[in-house]
Amino acid sequence: MKSLAGFIVFILATFLSVAQDFELWNTLGTSYKINDKISLSASFSSRMSEGNIKTFFPEATVKYKVVEWVHISMDYRMVSKRDDLGNYLGANRMNFNVKLRHSHKRFKYSCRVRYQMSSRGGGNLAYESDFDEAFRFKPAIKYNIRKSIFEPFFGLDFFYNPTNGIYGNRFDKVRYGIGTSVELGDAHDLDVSFKLDQRFNSSNNGNRLIFALAYTANLNKLLIGGSKKGL
Repeated sequence: MKSLAGFIVFILATFLSVAQDFELWNTLGTSYKINDKISLSASFSSRMSEGNIKTFFPEATVKYKVVEWVHISMDYRMVSKRDDLGNYLGANRMNFNVKLRHSHKRFKYSCRVRYQMSSRGGGNLAYESDFDEAFRFKPAIKYNIRKSIFEPFFGLDFFYNPTNGIYGNRFDKVRYGIGTSVELGDAHDLDVSFKLDQRFNSSNNGNRLIFALAYTANLNKLLIGGSKKGL
């Protein structure tokens, strides 16, 4: 545990030392499992910087379990993003995901591969890996602490720009993330994390520190709990 705590402190200190700006991300979501293969989820997210909401979006997801270690999913996201003049520009984004996962003892390993496509208004705007077409590769590792509500995790998210622009056909960002999942009860989960966006090969290179909170309510467990109470 001391080694884990030391690693977390070292990573956070590194994030703070290189960050040039800061964002706060918030997400509220629900999930519902239809059967052993299919599950649905929905969420609403906002991203704030310098006292303004820079981006907000609702998102809906359908997920299918191919086998125990392979999941495929599709997300629809309706994005509103604030430009430098204070106007919010809209976009429709689709994500197509394949997630591989494996566990060994108290460790959980995963890797998500994503293709995202987007259409947005606002004219000829500069490419942004979070907003436009991209391929993404996200390996992650979690550790389940015995008899604890905490499950620390560390992950990377690599962004590849497949367009033919001046900065196209190359990786242009990596996002480092460290944090923990917190079990708040049978039906409630909270993820608390720090992320570092490191942008390169783009028109706005730099490092951004992100503090993220993501709450999810499991509707299956909430409904079971309600039925036990006679509701």
